[in-house]
Amino acid sequence: MSEFILDRQTSKVWTPSGSPEMQQRAFRIETLHHDSRTLNLLSLEADYASDERVTPPDWQEQVSQAMESADLVFVEYFVPELEENMPYFHKMGSFSRNIADVFGRVADMAHKQGKNVAVADIANKPLYEAWHLGVFPAVGATALAGARSQTPLGIAAFAAGEAYVASLTYQAARKKGTYSVEPGRMERYTPNANDARRALTARGISQTAKEYPPDSSFLYISAPAHIARVKSMLEQPLTIADSAKVTLYKKFAGLDRTTRIYSPRENGWELQSATPIR
Repeated sequence: MSEFILDRQTSKVWTPSGSPEMQQRAFRIETLHHDSRTLNLLSLEADYASDERVTPPDWQEQVSQAMESADLVFVEYFVPELEENMPYFHKMGSFSRNIADVFGRVADMAHKQGKNVAVADIANKPLYEAWHLGVFPAVGATALAGARSQTPLGIAAFAAGEAYVASLTYQAARKKGTYSVEPGRMERYTPNANDARRALTARGISQTAKEYPPDSSFLYISAPAHIARVKSMLEQPLTIADSAKVTLYKKFAGLDRTTRIYSPRENGWELQSATPIR
């Protein structure tokens, strides 16, 4: 998906003083171009929306302004969808409170401006968490089964499984790779549910953008860690490893591998389309 090119002249970053990690989480707007189409990437960390080391006090005004020129607004989380799919959403502690607050305000802004909202993220149903939490046990069980078989193929499966579990465990413990804000090389070779979210979102954005006329403008609002990966996937050629991972992610049963587009109505939102991500 090497269609999009970063426009460094129009990109802007909130740069207050803070640790390197805080600076990586900083609110920013980056602009990508593909032919005459424009995609603005807005990094907004829901957990740090009130922390001025990361987020400017006028972030709502800046989001609203960025939204004005967009023909379609992509979001990481669409609160009305989460509320419908997960009745217990508002009982998930600070995690759901922060998402409901920040992305609820984003949805309200879009509704007020009459903007359609698109979601290509697969983390919109309880089943996503099952996949997210089930990867380690599944791979570990496969590795053990391979070891017990005592066949060359089984031993190879054991070695690969152990390497995979060790890699993701290291990344999680050290906040590296897929668990860090800054992308790392190691994560490219360890398929995981987080990477599936990012890869399918990038595909959904690219696919949808091509369906819009020239000179169309799009806005994607998400956490900095997701923005960094999605931007990279949109900018760089798809490798054999990337293609293999996407093929794997398409086999995750029960997940919403679609780009859902919602239109504002007087009393809420209406689902207009749900296009499969190819």
